[in-house]
Amino acid sequence: MPPITLPRRTLHAFRTVLKKHLGLKARDDGPPVRIDAGAEGGTRLTAVGPDGRGVSLLIPGDRPPAGLVLPFNLLAEAGAAKNGDVSLAEANGGAAVVANWDEKGVPRSARGSLEKQDRDRAATFAPPAVGSFHDPGPGFAAALRSAVAVTDAESTRYALGCVRLDPHAGRIEATDSHHLLIARGYSFPWEQPVLLPAPHVLSCSQLKDAELRVARVTDGPKVPLVVLSVGDWTLWTPEARDARFPDLDRVVPGGEGKASVSLSGADAAFLADRLDRLPGVGADRRPVTLEAKDGLFLIRAADEGGRPVELATASSQVSGTAICVADRRFVGRALSNGCTEIVLNGAEEPVRCDAAGTETLSTTIVFATLAGDPVSAKDAVRLTADEPTNSAPPRAAETPVAVREGRTSQPASPTRTAPTMPRNRIAQNANGYRTNGDANGHAVRGEENPDTSPDHDALLERVSALGSTLSDAASEARSLATDLRKLKRRNRTVTSALAGLKRLGSLVA
Repeated sequence: MPPITLPRRTLHAFRTVLKKHLGLKARDDGPPVRIDAGAEGGTRLTAVGPDGRGVSLLIPGDRPPAGLVLPFNLLAEAGAAKNGDVSLAEANGGAAVVANWDEKGVPRSARGSLEKQDRDRAATFAPPAVGSFHDPGPGFAAALRSAVAVTDAESTRYALGCVRLDPHAGRIEATDSHHLLIARGYSFPWEQPVLLPAPHVLSCSQLKDAELRVARVTDGPKVPLVVLSVGDWTLWTPEARDARFPDLDRVVPGGEGKASVSLSGADAAFLADRLDRLPGVGADRRPVTLEAKDGLFLIRAADEGGRPVELATASSQVSGTAICVADRRFVGRALSNGCTEIVLNGAEEPVRCDAAGTETLSTTIVFATLAGDPVSAKDAVRLTADEPTNSAPPRAAETPVAVREGRTSQPASPTRTAPTMPRNRIAQNANGYRTNGDANGHAVRGEENPDTSPDHDALLERVSALGSTLSDAASEARSLATDLRKLKRRNRTVTSALAGLKRLGSLVA
């Protein structure tokens, strides 16, 4: 059978998406990849995990008919995100695959082998047969990605690691028990609500700009599959069966609450831009104080022992009085989803945020408040978005104005501008710029020949490789954080048991 030649960047992209979809960690081994050339007007790559989740990619372009099963470990070596192609050929009667490519003018090769049962399973597996895909409606891809960010894979009582797709109400629902999201105005080609395990793979850069459509396959597999079509990619996941999902409508507060806020576009953009810059970012749950009073909506925070800083609206409609403490990440998520209608219900009641839309197309985010005392407004530095004077947006340097709480008779202090932050070291390295001096005698990348323009494709490949590395590192960090949280809970249990034994010993003595 003739060898198959593919771009190396294509194998790299497939490996990135496959690892993300299957939830593989940095050093985990993955399933073999079947490559069918000359089929469907192109070349198709297919891989399926042990739990039934799978990925398929169609690469357009005519190639001679050929096929082979590629070991997963060869994707990392032969599929680095660099220029050039790789030639794949079977060896030892299909028991092994040899990859050959050129690395900056130097021939390179790698060899991988497979167990017969793994090779046979990959060779005979058929991707889900989908007659046609359904478009749920405008904005579905963005809404589904937002819902995925609200899930909790560690929950055991409810299926909080899933997104609920309800065809009757036309809704996407998700919650992690601390906050929830409901997106309305979509249609689905099935009759009963479906629990889709959260497709975190949609955050991959390879899938971000493509159209997203859905289908459900019930013929053949023991568990129905939810299939997503994202451009040339096809992703499928067995739906969660016999799992419970909470009734979100029961926890969504209704009415006008104690205070209601209707944010203007300028205020919403101002709050979203400054929220993560408020002090107290390192605190547990990243608390901020939300307060509505005197026709203003305020978001306030402070470091321990530090001076409070608050963000104030300038052109929004605010009625009523209320105050509460909330996680700034939830507030930021509401703002990023276009929620401009906010209802505060007091210190112990959840906050409701709605995106302005129609009765059938809208988004609601609700999040729980946090225990603890609000940050006092005494001596707080207030940052306020300037009221717009014309249709043109204000310049960034003229937007925030620092005003001392309780000193309205005094003129506003000079305009405060955001401090100039150092450029990102990693980003500069990826683009070939100098990041530090060469006093240590070592050459700095990008300065070997200052008169020569950097190669555009090479820079893009380096950026892509860096992004993949950072993505793997972030995945490993999240996995480590999860393991540490589990260890912390277990240590609490052991400490409590030891304390009980000591008390029991003192009683016996």
